Amino acid sequence: MRLYIYYQIFDKLKPITYRVYLYGTITYIAIIAVYSIPTTILQHQLAVEYDYTYRVCRYGVVFTEMAFTLAWIGCISVLVLAFLARHINTSFNEYRKILLICLLCILTLVYQTVVHNVFRKYIIARWARLTTVLIEYLSSQASLFILLGTPAYNCLFHREKYREKWFAKMRADNLVSKYGFDVDTPYTGASDLQVSETTAV
Repeated sequence: MRLYIYYQIFDKLKPITYRVYLYGTITYIAIIAVYSIPTTILQHQLAVEYDYTYRVCRYGVVFTEMAFTLAWIGCISVLVLAFLARHINTSFNEYRKILLICLLCILTLVYQTVVHNVFRKYIIARWARLTTVLIEYLSSQASLFILLGTPAYNCLFHREKYREKWFAKMRADNLVSKYGFDVDTPYTGASDLQVSETTAV
């Protein structure tokens, strides 16, 4: 949703209305419903079944394919939106970061898809469980570091320099009046960075 908002504001120069958030919320709820309802409606053999012998949950083919389809659709959607917003000349341009995170996500999904479809009983194979969990963990942690590492580091060790660089990018946006605060006045505290209620965007 955030990428779509960036695309609408900075590329299309269109305001964002409540409908964007409403449609986004409805879509999010629909995805959760599509993913969750089959587990209660379908037979356990088709959805999720607990294996008392190995004390693990077995996922049916239908449920597995549906889950991976939703995951691929989500990843590809983010990638397409990032591509559409790649040319926005703004301080909010995160195209390279999002592209790298999507690459990690795609690699993880490829591995998971292959393992789940080739090794149907992967859940009882220790090597398969360990590698899938390890790859998921590394990719998720790397994604957080890619997105938050640079601003967190600069805010801790180069606060003033990083702030001036950020304000310079905001001045270059030619949308300073939309942010709700003056980037040319001295910084006196967090209250200066609060967007006003009359902000057009």
